[in-house]
Amino acid sequence: MYRVWNFVTNYSLLLIIGAAIALVWANLDAHSYHHFVEYPLLFNDWVGVDAKYWVKSYGEDFHIEDAGGALKVLSAHYLVNDVLMAFFFAIAAKEVWEAVILKNGSLRGRKAATPLFATAGGMFGPIAVYLGLAAFLGSDVYDAVANGWAIPTATDIAFSYLVGRIVFGAGHPAVRFLLLLAIA
Repeated sequence: MYRVWNFVTNYSLLLIIGAAIALVWANLDAHSYHHFVEYPLLFNDWVGVDAKYWVKSYGEDFHIEDAGGALKVLSAHYLVNDVLMAFFFAIAAKEVWEAVILKNGSLRGRKAATPLFATAGGMFGPIAVYLGLAAFLGSDVYDAVANGWAIPTATDIAFSYLVGRIVFGAGHPAVRFLLLLAIA
């Protein structure tokens, strides 16, 4: 596992640079960015988005009228969002699990109380601000946006984790605190 963490730490800059490039690209030329991330990498029967949905949504962009009997379409979008992020969250959950369960874990027992209370504050604070601003802007705005209350509670664990490791270093209790805060 040590080699995996070295790889993640050493190449975390790639994630940050990649996100910056994607952000700029998506805002400068949304069509070409969308074309890139939805490009079909593989037509198959076991992994990807439903082929009928993909053909209906993106087939015209790629001049594809049917999936040729395939049930699934694998694209970069699906690969990153649904496959690679699952692996990342599994690794992050393992880190938190070890911090909580091991005898000398940095989040064992009472040490876990602070991050859990911080998590509650990190959830309910943004919700209150979001709903408060929506109410302040009037009933029409509130009615239109009130169901979006969960949006400001989202945490970008991948970036938080990488920045935490860069700032505090590997194995620092603050990194595990950050992970528990993001996952809980």
